[in-house]
Amino acid sequence: MSDTLSPPPQGVRLPLNLGLNDGTYMPQACVDVMQRNCHRLALRNYTSGDNAPLRETIARLDGVHPDNIFLRNGSGPILKQVVPHIIRSTIKSSARRMARHVWNKNGCPIITPWFTYSKVPKKASEIGLTVHLMPLGPQNGFQLDISELERRLVQGGGFVYIANPNNPTGNVLVTREQIEPLLTRFPETWFWIDEAYVQYVDPAEHQPFSDLVPRYDNLIVARTFSFAYGLAGVRIGYMLAKKDLVAEMDGQLTDYRLGTLQEELAIAALTDDEHLPWLRQECARQRALIQDGLAGVSGIEVFDSEVNFLLCRFTDGRTGDWLKAALAARGVLIKTFSPLAEAHYEPYFRVTLGTEAENRFLVDQIIAVAG
Repeated sequence: MSDTLSPPPQGVRLPLNLGLNDGTYMPQACVDVMQRNCHRLALRNYTSGDNAPLRETIARLDGVHPDNIFLRNGSGPILKQVVPHIIRSTIKSSARRMARHVWNKNGCPIITPWFTYSKVPKKASEIGLTVHLMPLGPQNGFQLDISELERRLVQGGGFVYIANPNNPTGNVLVTREQIEPLLTRFPETWFWIDEAYVQYVDPAEHQPFSDLVPRYDNLIVARTFSFAYGLAGVRIGYMLAKKDLVAEMDGQLTDYRLGTLQEELAIAALTDDEHLPWLRQECARQRALIQDGLAGVSGIEVFDSEVNFLLCRFTDGRTGDWLKAALAARGVLIKTFSPLAEAHYEPYFRVTLGTEAENRFLVDQIIAVAG
């Protein structure tokens, strides 16, 4: 381990936050939008009240109706607004569920993998809901056991949350061929498929679920512009769901939800045909850079990923929190994980892809403290 600190190279600014999984590059079409709006009259007018131009663009590309689309300032607020509403409505939908909720808080259990976007199961636990965690680990390549999910649904269903591709493992957990029989067989169970990272995956390898929404009332698909489109700074997210649920959620908010610049940037991102193919190639190159750079570090295992981050773990007894503290002292921030019920993640840490200069600097710092 080296304690010597040197100034960061050109193109790297400290602190370097590779713990958040926001994206790096916006589409060139978004740069063009910002340049067109670089004058004093550019943002003087409101958008349409319901952001119709953006909704129509999403509808055309995702194979849904504009009335299936719910827009908000980021996907996090959508989760916070919609999930509690669904849980309450589901519990109140039958006397049996009400009785189960009063008896053991199992009226609408949350069913989700062990290793996933932790805010969903943690928030559910905090408000007293039952959370069923399905095993997901390196022993089987972080693959979701669909038969285990089906077994849990037979016991009474509930609310299924699946990030697909998954965060923090970076792999696709469920395919269309696997999800459609479940949607049909368990119509009283809600399936929330979080496709925050789906744009990183070539559609030839995995087809997104968006166009299934009009066919299945119990399917919800969530999307964001923060990652593959590099627009975390402008906060745009959307949900695809049945029309009456979208209408209920819209009724709780005011019109003019997204501003003019937000809407123009989102439309530009969606219609820039060159961005995603380039981004997938660039992410593959940067993942390989980090994986190759850490391959010689004894005691670190880096798992394969299809998105803009890599899950890693120590295999020699060291912990992710130890590395996090050591790197933070050098101005580099990474992600570690708190225990969730019986699941513990002490050896693990996650790093987000930055620019090539940032990724090389990250590798150098990890080698310096852990090599």
